Amino acid sequence: MAPKKKPAAKAAKAPVKTVNKAAPKPTKSKQQTAVFRILRGSVVGGKLVQKEQEFEVPYDASTTVLLALEWIKGELDGTLTFRRSCRASICGSCGMVINGKGRLACKTKVADALYGNAGKNIAPAKDGVITVGPQRNQPVLKDLVVDITPFYNKVKAIVPWVQSGAEAAKHVDKDSFSQVNMVSNCIMCGSCLSDCTAMVENPDFLGPAALAKAYRFVADPREGSKTERLRELSEKNGIWDCTRCSMCIDACPKGVAPMEAILKLRSGAIAAGVTDNAGARHAMVFKGDMARWGILNEPFMLLKTLRTGVLGQIGNALNLLRVGKVPNPLPFHERPQGLDEVKAIYAELERNPIDVQTKAADSGPGAG
Repeated sequence: MAPKKKPAAKAAKAPVKTVNKAAPKPTKSKQQTAVFRILRGSVVGGKLVQKEQEFEVPYDASTTVLLALEWIKGELDGTLTFRRSCRASICGSCGMVINGKGRLACKTKVADALYGNAGKNIAPAKDGVITVGPQRNQPVLKDLVVDITPFYNKVKAIVPWVQSGAEAAKHVDKDSFSQVNMVSNCIMCGSCLSDCTAMVENPDFLGPAALAKAYRFVADPREGSKTERLRELSEKNGIWDCTRCSMCIDACPKGVAPMEAILKLRSGAIAAGVTDNAGARHAMVFKGDMARWGILNEPFMLLKTLRTGVLGQIGNALNLLRVGKVPNPLPFHERPQGLDEVKAIYAELERNPIDVQTKAADSGPGAG
C-alpha cells in the first residue's frame, strides 16, 4: 500500500503591496497600485475619535485622488465619507489635506502625489504612501468632512457685498476691475484656512479667504465705504494678525494669493490714515527706522508700537536682558554699510511710489 501524501503547505498570505518609489510613472494604459493612508473619524459622545486606515488602490496616469477615494467607497468601504461635486476644481467641495498640504482632491493626480511634481509644487509622498485627512482649523464631522459653518461666518463678518456711500466712483469702466479679478477667482474651498498658521494660534483670526474677499470689495470702484471697511479690518483678528507665512499662497488652487491681498489691505489702510493700531504703527516705525538708519532701532521699536501696552512686555524684556539679547539703541549702534544707497532707494520711492494694487488680466466669462 502506497504511503499517504503529506498535505501541501498552505500558501502564506501575500503582504500588502507597497509603492516602489523607484518605479516609473504610470502611463494612461498601465495600471499600478498605490497605498492610501486615510485619517478617519467620527464624533462619539461629543468627542472626536480618529484612526488611520490603509487601502490599496489601482491607478493610472489619469487617476485623481478623488477618483481613488470614490473607488475605495464603491469597492472596499462604503462608509468612507467625503464631499465632492463638480470634479473640475470649480466648486471647492473636495478640499482636504493630502500629504500634509491643503489641496483639492479632484485636481491632485495620484501619480503626482506619489512621485511629486515640481511644476505643481507637489513633493513626493513619504515612504511611498499617500496620506489623506480632513482640513485643519475646522471641526471634523466625519472622516474627511468638516463643519464649514465657522469658515462662512468669517466671510459673512466682512460684509461680502458692495455698499453704498460717498466713496463710490461715479464713472466705472472695465479696466478699473483689473484690481479685483485675481481675488474674484476664490472658490471658497477652505484650503488656505486649513493651512493658515495664524489660525492655529488664534481661531478668531478672520483668515486668508475672508480677508481676500474683503479686498475684493475695498478695491471695487463701486464700493462706497472703503475707509470704514479698512478701519474695521484693522481691528483685532483682522489684517494685522496675519503672520505672513505664505502658506495660503501655496495652498490656493486658483492662484488667488490671499496673503498678497492682505498686504494690499494694510497698505491701503495706512494710506487712508487708519493708523491708530499696533500693526500700522509697527509697519510705519519699521519703514522710518530703515529709511533713516538702514537698520531697526529695536529697543525703541516695541515702545513706539505698543505705547503704554509695552508694560506688559517687561517680563520678556528682562528675560532677553538676562541672556544678553538686547541690542544697543541707535545711534550708538555701528553704522551699517550701504546706508547712502538705502536712503536713496527710499527717496526714490517717495518721488515715484509703486502701484501696490493686486491686479490680474480678466480671463473670466466676460473677458474680451
